[in-house]
Amino acid sequence: GNIIVNGNATELGATGPPPSRIDPIVPVIEETPKSGERSLKQIFDQEGAPAFAKAVREKKGLLLTDTTWRDAHQSLLATRVRTNDILKIAKPTAQVLSNAYSLENWGG
Repeated sequence: GNIIVNGNATELGATGPPPSRIDPIVPVIEETPKSGERSLKQIFDQEGAPAFAKAVREKKGLLLTDTTWRDAHQSLLATRVRTNDILKIAKPTAQVLSNAYSLENWGG
């Protein structure tokens, strides 16, 4: 059969205007200065799970998990965003959320 990716095939029942031909705008993000504190990931890598769990329990402040990409992938982005577009925004996402506890990027 016909396979349409990022298209508007009327023979397959598509209605309305074709998809936008505008390239996504990738924000320019300045690198955030590195703090002297080790990240939780570094603690996990260097000292293992027990030290990581202890550091999480002792951490002051909010531990934020961002699920934007996971949730988006499970909905509209799964069929309408190209890998190339995700790669363009990956580094700015990592920079902006560098202090997050975790980023969920894929879901099932």
